Parts: sequence; C-alpha cells; structure tokens
Amino acid sequence: MTLPLTERNRTSEKSASLGSSVEREVVTAPALNVGEPYVSRLSSRASLYADLRRLVDAVPRPLSRSEYRRLVVEENLLVRRTFSAREMAWKYVAARYGMDASSPLFAIFVDEYRRATSENDRSLTAYLLFALRDRLVCDLGTDWLCQYLQTAPAELRSRDVFSFLKAREAVHPEVLKWSASSRENLVSHYFSALKEFGLARGSMRKLTVRPAPGAAPVRFLLRVLVSSGVGSLGAVQSPLFKLLGLTLEETVTVLFRLSAEGSLRCRIQGDVVDLDLGVELES
Repeated sequence: MTLPLTERNRTSEKSASLGSSVEREVVTAPALNVGEPYVSRLSSRASLYADLRRLVDAVPRPLSRSEYRRLVVEENLLVRRTFSAREMAWKYVAARYGMDASSPLFAIFVDEYRRATSENDRSLTAYLLFALRDRLVCDLGTDWLCQYLQTAPAELRSRDVFSFLKAREAVHPEVLKWSASSRENLVSHYFSALKEFGLARGSMRKLTVRPAPGAAPVRFLLRVLVSSGVGSLGAVQSPLFKLLGLTLEETVTVLFRLSAEGSLRCRIQGDVVDLDLGVELES
C-alpha cells in the first residue's frame, strides 16, 4: 500500500463494499447539508450521552421512534420523577440523536456502537453521531476544535467560541437572534459535552484530550460518508475526520493500521481507493 493521496486526486476510481443492509438507503444528516442552519439546542442541555447509552444498551436492536419514546415516557427508563420531566427528556435526547430504526444514520450508529470494543470507541462514535446531527457542533469540530485536539492538552476558552459564532453570523444569520445568555449557555454545554465524550477534562478549566479512535468510530464515519454518495476517495479525504482530530495523513495511517488488524480493508494504490467495510470480515 502506498500513500500518495493529495487534494489533487479528485477524479480517481472510487469503490467500496459495505456489506450491510443499513446502507441500502442514502444516508442524510444535517451536517452533510451545506445550507443547514445552526440550531441552539445546546443552550438548554449538553449531550445527554448517558441517556443515549441507557436507551441503546436497553435493547439488542434499534427501535422505532415510538418504541424509544415509550421506554422513556411510559417505562421511565431514564428515571425522571415526573411525567413532564420524562416528556422533556425524550424531546431533548431524540433531537440530539434522531433515535429511530428507520433512519439509516442511526441504524449505522447502533451497529458500530455495538461492535465497539472499548468505552472510548463507543463515546467517540456517539460524538460523531451528535456532530452529524448538528451543523454547529460539526463546524466547531472541524473548523475550531480540531486544532486543540491535535495539540492536546490545550485549554478551551469560551471567548474563542464566542468569536467563532461572531465570525459565522454573515453566513448563519440565525445566530444573530441568539441572546447573550443563550450563547453563554451554549458554550458551557458544548464544553460539558466534549467532556462527556472524553474529548476534554477538567471542571472549571477545560483541557482537550487527543482522541485515539479505534475501528468503530472510523468505520461509522466511512460508512456514513460512502452511503451519502461521496465515494471511497471522497470519504477518506473528508474533512469530517477532523472531528477526531485527524489530518488527511493521520487518517490514512489509521486506516492502514485498522486494515492490518482486520477491522476493515483499505487499499490505496496511486489515486485509487478500495474500501471494504463489511460487517463480516475474513481473517
């Protein structure tokens, strides 16, 4: 295998074998839509990753939206004291993760979450779903946070996120409608979410933690990208790998390592990328 991938290689052959029925439909996600507006859902709550884990761990397969709602509202799986609190919990967790077996994005997530061999990989896979469901979180991850992940431990400062939001007002005028308190809450909850996913540590002073992604988060992102129609080369070169703090060269290095381990198959020759992300891999 060679490593000649560059930004110039845009017209090469692209192929991928996914080996799973969840990719038969085209995968869509807010973060993949160029015109997707920013939302301020983080102004009210952080990631609710613990709630997601409890719901996904409760059953061996992805459920319909109504079945997940029943677990939260009727069976009180998330342990809320009042009915209204259960309704609110469902509203927030459903908005963040799009929990529904009919969603190819969520189905791929559950598949890779269950295949993950460590809590680190489960949390990183959940972070990717969280980011793909929220264009603001995704842009923060690829255009701002990545530099702090690559130089971890690095201190995260609220004023830098405020500056990021200010700079995006021209292309995302919806941000202009957010109050100062909403922005403050959003940044606070964003930093808390990073800690929940294992990307930051500390209480008052948040420091980044360099991600060490294994097979599950990498496969998840590749499966989503290929299923969205970008092709193998486009998937490998995707800037979305910056969500994991990876440059293009580091992404290819990780792919080669996972290929050697048998977690996936990746072959790069010249400007041809051949991926096999099948669920059942031969030894």
